[in-house]
Amino acid sequence: MRMPTEARAGRVGPRLTEHVRQPLLRNGYALVLNSGTSAVLGMGFWVLAARQFSVEEVGVSSALVASLALLSTIAQLNLSNVLARFLPTAGRHTGRVFAGCCLASAVTAVVVGVVFLAGARWWAPSLPLNTQDLLFDVWFVVALVLWCLFVLQDGALSGLRQSDWVLAKNTAHGVLKLCALMAPVIALSSHGVFLAWTVPVAAILVAVGLVMVLRLIPAHVSRTAHLAQPLAPRQIASFASFDYVVALVGTGLTSALPLVVLETSGAATAAYFTLAWSISYSLYLVSRSMATSLLVEGARDTGRLGEYSWRTFVHTTWIVAPLVAATVVLAPVLMRLFGPEYATEGTSVLRLLALSALPSAVVVVYSAVERVRKRMLRLVLVTTTINLTSLALVWVLLQAHGLVGLGIAWLATQTAAAAILLVATLGPLWLPGLEGRTMSRLVRVGSTARAAVRRGQHQQLLRGRYPEVARSLDLPPDWTVRRTFTTVGDVAVAEVGATAPDAILKLALTDRGSDALLASCRAVDALSSDPRVDRWADLLPRTLAVGRESGRLVVLERTVVGRDGRDVIAQARDDVPVSTVLGDISSLHRRTGRTAVMDAPLLGSWVDEPVALLEAWLDPTAPPGATGDLRTLLWHGWQGRAVTLSWTHGDLAPGNVVFSAEGRRTAGIIDWERARADGMSELDRTHFLLTVRMLREDRELGSLVCELLRRPELGAGVLGDPALVLLAWLDHVVGIVSKSDRFPPDGFWAARNVHPVLRQVRSTT
Repeated sequence: MRMPTEARAGRVGPRLTEHVRQPLLRNGYALVLNSGTSAVLGMGFWVLAARQFSVEEVGVSSALVASLALLSTIAQLNLSNVLARFLPTAGRHTGRVFAGCCLASAVTAVVVGVVFLAGARWWAPSLPLNTQDLLFDVWFVVALVLWCLFVLQDGALSGLRQSDWVLAKNTAHGVLKLCALMAPVIALSSHGVFLAWTVPVAAILVAVGLVMVLRLIPAHVSRTAHLAQPLAPRQIASFASFDYVVALVGTGLTSALPLVVLETSGAATAAYFTLAWSISYSLYLVSRSMATSLLVEGARDTGRLGEYSWRTFVHTTWIVAPLVAATVVLAPVLMRLFGPEYATEGTSVLRLLALSALPSAVVVVYSAVERVRKRMLRLVLVTTTINLTSLALVWVLLQAHGLVGLGIAWLATQTAAAAILLVATLGPLWLPGLEGRTMSRLVRVGSTARAAVRRGQHQQLLRGRYPEVARSLDLPPDWTVRRTFTTVGDVAVAEVGATAPDAILKLALTDRGSDALLASCRAVDALSSDPRVDRWADLLPRTLAVGRESGRLVVLERTVVGRDGRDVIAQARDDVPVSTVLGDISSLHRRTGRTAVMDAPLLGSWVDEPVALLEAWLDPTAPPGATGDLRTLLWHGWQGRAVTLSWTHGDLAPGNVVFSAEGRRTAGIIDWERARADGMSELDRTHFLLTVRMLREDRELGSLVCELLRRPELGAGVLGDPALVLLAWLDHVVGIVSKSDRFPPDGFWAARNVHPVLRQVRSTT
């Protein structure tokens, strides 16, 4: 996946043809075009209505249509997103899911419509409802049911990847309602505008419904049988309920803004804002249309969600950015269409609202991603936080700076939300597909920054808790915390001493950290007392004291004097430091090793168990079959092979090696928490060589492993063995995720080092 290629220059014609062939873009463009066509035809409808009916009739009918739209938003239960999310993988249950959503919405629409009619004289006394015209009252409820089903049909067609039908049916509705305005029966009715809007819905609904039942749904079931996933009613209900809350929160905000302006600044200011908002809101519809296509395609193949969401964002930006630029430039002209005072008062806020469509696209893409992942509670919390923050900031700045303050508040909130979501969720999702030097530099800067922050936190924690630790270990009173080290696991590590670093202090931060320190101490003790090791034990760290602080383990080790292995290997002009380490660790392997054959029990220990741990950590972010393919490939590559089982370090890397001052001799090998008496010696050497290449080539493990799996000839010796490289990668990943909860499966590290390898495994098998 090479995401940046989307931005390469090329001829418009061939590129457009290529885009139209891709379902993600074809359906997205169809939905965008549908929004634009509906807006144009809708404007034409109201222009024609204004010419044929009195102002009072148009005013009442527009209120009826607005009421219909509001009530349908409530009665639809936001099931359009349910259909777009679940129909792509519903298989033979597609028709049942669609019918169930339609039934639920229709029943809700009847209840909502009847309740609205019953109380119309209180909350809508100006509407011609619940009067003496029983026939019109019945039609209003029927129209509400039809409109809900009409909108649900759009969601179902999108879920079936038939968005061109959405464009066709809405265009037909726009044309037919224009024609209906000129029909004598409707033109003579005092409710003619409302009837012209709603009557064509019935015919289109029936016609398209028949096409769906007889052709589109059966074809979809046949075409997507291999994608079918089990559907639990409880799962759908949970998704729908949370998504409904998201929809109500969003509708509540957009409905509240005009009221806030009206109550705070008066009717004239509300008029300026409402028209500016109407123009800018059409820009937001572009990203929502593209996000619907993302929801459908992401549901079909969650393994490509990163690629799909990135491409959706890129193509949405291609469409929205020129429209935003045009709106900013033409804002005075657009507002002047409504009158000179609108241009004077509304131009600035229109520009700010238009600019906010760009960060808003990030928020919309994020919402689609969370819907694909079914992380609905998180989506509810994020949406509510963004909207409440927007409303609060709008309230404050509107009173202080008028409409310009409102625009600044809206733009600032959307921009801040987009930045946070990019860093926290979308960035890690997109990073695996981004390539090149720029990306490597960004990764390095980000990693360095995170390491510095973590070091600072550990240093502050150690200094705060050092007095109790010093008393528990009976340390000299003149010792202090001197330098803190960056760690991967849940252990804080620092040099302590008086005027020089006299010892290394290790403080467990969690129970996992305590387990790791305990395992390291036991491994060092066992190795030190093993007669086969003999003088090799000089390379081991020495434990000076062990204690507990707040129930967590604290270990004091002798300082290994020398140079950091990372610095030595990175600066070396030859391979002597690498060969030295390999020679030393191979000596340990020879002294304690025995030959074995990879039979079923050993494969269970080295393949099945780690894969099961990886699978449990990945769920539910793993694409279907990801770990199954990994297990199959490793069994095929290792079954029957001869291996050496010996004492192994388990995490041999340049950072765990200390060299002598001249950098030609190993002074010590530290951090033995993953050591095993029956480890595979081949993995020690492979892991060390992988980390050496990572250091020298300034790249991450995931990228290197993928390259070696694709092209084994690029690896010398053990790195030219794909089965060995893949098993070393698996052992490393399981070790990392076992050390700490700081590495979630949807986080930055996993996006760069785990998911790319799983995708490579899938393509290999």
